[in-house]
Amino acid sequence: MSTYKKILVPIDASQTAQTAAAQATALAHDQSAALRFVVVVEAHGLMASAPELLNVMGNDARLLLDAWVNKAQAPGQDVSSAVVETSQAMPRVADAILSEARRWGADLIVIGSHGRSGVRRMILGSVAEGVAQRSTVPVLIVHAGENPA
Repeated sequence: MSTYKKILVPIDASQTAQTAAAQATALAHDQSAALRFVVVVEAHGLMASAPELLNVMGNDARLLLDAWVNKAQAPGQDVSSAVVETSQAMPRVADAILSEARRWGADLIVIGSHGRSGVRRMILGSVAEGVAQRSTVPVLIVHAGENPA
C-alpha cells in the first residue's frame, strides 16, 4: 500500500460524502497525512443573477467544512478546508475538484459516489467518475453504505 502525504476530500451534505470523509479521516490518521476537505459551490451563473443565494451557499459550505475539520483534528494532524467555486472557465464540479487537487498538491483524492447507473447516471452525471477519469493521482471512490475503517 502506498503512503499518502496529502489527501483531498470533496464533500457535500450527502450521506455518501460523509462516509467518504470518515474513511479519508481514518486513512489520514493512519498515514499521518495532511487532510483537506473541499466543498464546491456551483457559482457559475449565480454571481449575476442571485448573489445572495451564492452567499448563503458559501456560508452553508463553510459550516459543513468547519464540522469536518473539527472532527478530523488530532495532535500533529494537518487539517484544512476550502470552498471552491465553479466559474465560466471551469463550470464542471469535477474540474473544480481536480484544479484544487493540483493547486494543493494532493497525492490522493477520496470521493463519495452514489452509485447511479443507466439513465439516472446519464442525466445526473457522475462527479466521482469525472474525477477518476481525469485525475493524475489515485482516486478512492467510496460508495453509499460503506463503513469507515
